[in-house]
Amino acid sequence: MTSAGSRVWLWYLGLGVLVLVVQLALPVGPARELLFVLVGASAVVATLVGIRVYRPRSPLAWYLMAAGMAFWVSGDVLWGVFDHVLGIDPFPSFADVLYLTGYPFLAAGLFQLSRRALAGRNLAAVIDALIVATGLALVLWVVFIQPTWTDAEGDLLTRVVGVAYPVLDVVLVTQLVHMGASTLVRTTALRLLGGAFLTVLAADLLFQAVAYLPQLEARAHWIDAGWIIAYLLWGSAALHPSMASRMSVSGTDRFGGTRRMVFLAFAVMVLPVTLLVEHALRQPAHIVEVALAAVVIVALVALRTIGLVRRLREQSGHLELLADTDFVTGVENPRRVSERVDDLLTRAPPTPVALLAVSVERFAEINETLGARTGDEILRAVAGRLERVVGDRGTVGRVTGGGFGIVVPRLAAEAEADRFAASLRAAFDEPVAVAEVTVSVDVTIGIALGPVDGATTEELHQRVDTALSAAAERPERIARYAQRMDATWTHAPQLMAELEQALTAGDVVVHYQPQVEVLTGRVLGVEALVRWQHPVHGTIPPVAFVPAAERTGLIRLLTLYVLDRSLAQCATWREEGINLTVAVNLSVRNLLDPGFVAAVRAALRHHHLPASCLELEITETMSMVDPVRSLEVLTDLDRLGVALSVDDYGTGHSSLAYLQRLPLRRLKIDRSFVMGVVDDVASAAIVRSTIELARHLGLSVVAEGVEDDATLLALAEMRCFAAQGFGLARPAPAEQIPGLVAGIEARVPTVLGIGVPQPSLPRDRPVRAAVKPAGP
Repeated sequence: MTSAGSRVWLWYLGLGVLVLVVQLALPVGPARELLFVLVGASAVVATLVGIRVYRPRSPLAWYLMAAGMAFWVSGDVLWGVFDHVLGIDPFPSFADVLYLTGYPFLAAGLFQLSRRALAGRNLAAVIDALIVATGLALVLWVVFIQPTWTDAEGDLLTRVVGVAYPVLDVVLVTQLVHMGASTLVRTTALRLLGGAFLTVLAADLLFQAVAYLPQLEARAHWIDAGWIIAYLLWGSAALHPSMASRMSVSGTDRFGGTRRMVFLAFAVMVLPVTLLVEHALRQPAHIVEVALAAVVIVALVALRTIGLVRRLREQSGHLELLADTDFVTGVENPRRVSERVDDLLTRAPPTPVALLAVSVERFAEINETLGARTGDEILRAVAGRLERVVGDRGTVGRVTGGGFGIVVPRLAAEAEADRFAASLRAAFDEPVAVAEVTVSVDVTIGIALGPVDGATTEELHQRVDTALSAAAERPERIARYAQRMDATWTHAPQLMAELEQALTAGDVVVHYQPQVEVLTGRVLGVEALVRWQHPVHGTIPPVAFVPAAERTGLIRLLTLYVLDRSLAQCATWREEGINLTVAVNLSVRNLLDPGFVAAVRAALRHHHLPASCLELEITETMSMVDPVRSLEVLTDLDRLGVALSVDDYGTGHSSLAYLQRLPLRRLKIDRSFVMGVVDDVASAAIVRSTIELARHLGLSVVAEGVEDDATLLALAEMRCFAAQGFGLARPAPAEQIPGLVAGIEARVPTVLGIGVPQPSLPRDRPVRAAVKPAGP
């Protein structure tokens, strides 16, 4: 439909208004009557045209209304013939038969438009329509119906016809209110249609009032304007494009809210107002009729109230369910999980409870790679497996994006809690099949037991979070809270106060993990990994203090310390004939530090090393904090000759296209993807595509998290550049690196089925025996 076609209804309405003006200007006679008939006929034609052009969803409704108008137009023709040609009184006559026959068709058309309301649950709309109809019926009874029926001067036919019009008007209004109260979508066509019926009602009432108000009789021909306007509104509604729209019916109370209440209040107020008006005019009071109407309205209002109370109760229950439920998975939400824990801990005495935190590993990467919809399906699958294991013993809730909380009352034994966590983890031995993709899902589980580990809900949540963080560092991925974990995971403020002194005292040490060229088996370099040998808390992993150093600004001091130690060790190895590069991790603050490039240059100069010996690693999101400043620093480092690489690729939100803008040489794929390349189709596809795309962009790829020979062989088949992981060598102190390098270069070529590579160690120097590598 063109824009011009969509405005046909406006042209029709505008032309009709002009005809109305002409019709009103003409004297009473055949010409005036002819225009009246032509307007009515045009409405019938317009309705048929609208049905043919727009093909509404309920064509029967419009055909019924067209038939009703056709009967009315036929009645107009007969009325004009009786009045202006034959000169006889047209009331009552066969014209009235045609008029009265049109009403049922019009009412049926309205019913057809809103018929789904009766078939559905919208009883409220029906009751509201009956309330309004009862009030209107009382008014029409008092004003028109009873006086007409009791008129001694009129014969039976005249009285029957006279009463039939207001009765049928009540039927039309009932259907109109019902449709208005049921329809959810307020289209222009419906508004025009409603205006047409209301105009007909007003014109009918005025015409019937002529018999009781002599002062209106001289202007009775002006009432024709009401019916003409109704015809024009009907035709315009049929010609409007929205007449084809689905007349959606609401299952809730709509009808404009306030307007609906006004209509209902009007219907109720009719009862006392009728008696007051009759008393003021000194007319006999219709007490019986008002009482009967009051009984009907009160009964309907009671039904309405009962339905409203029932609906409020249903909605209250639904809202309570929504307030307690995670909308993605259908399990409980964080608020409800906390309420359950609080309820158990606040009893007298407190009920023992186990709170388990279950985190889906690499969920952010899965969500980003496979899409949010697939991510939601995975969450639902995870929730389902957890619920099957938990059963009636406890409840499952989703507490974070990829995290779940499990509350198990009366689980206090540590060994039993460990077995329960192991059974939860075993539920994910089989991959999850969603959206035609099979994904290996692994989970990390933290356990805290109340009230032993925490007497309050907040404390228990803190303890289980601490246990979850510790579990992420363990191969079994399960950890039960122990007080000693606080030193590592919850004492960050105290550790930051001691960090500077620890750097000075040498308590912060650097371990190194070899990086192996996959196609040759040769060790290319090492990554520097910091450890804190705390005199009280023992060995503290970097995850326990590096993020806090980042937040407090101590990261600059820590980075420069690691850089100096690493370059010093690199220089020592070179003096021994061991040619290895060293990779150091940077932080966001380093990229924003205006003196960082100068510090790197000074460190290289101090240790008499070329810049090619150093590799600096950033994460995907670092350069997004301040892209302009970060690009300047990275460009200066690249010009200096330092190799730049992206660490943990796949865990952020960047793309290779974005990274191409940076002066990078290497890409390190995160371990969460690499660990699944053998068994997980999705992980293998991600790693393979990343390697291929990086190769096209001129970037070499290092795969982290190589745990076994099968993974190494899979990476070799993908032609990955280099690899690192526990399956090759664990991070170790500097003095163990020569032995590790020799062992790797002796073993890996055999695994790969290739010749022994050119060694990183000099052939004329003895190699110290490999020592059992230190833990991470």
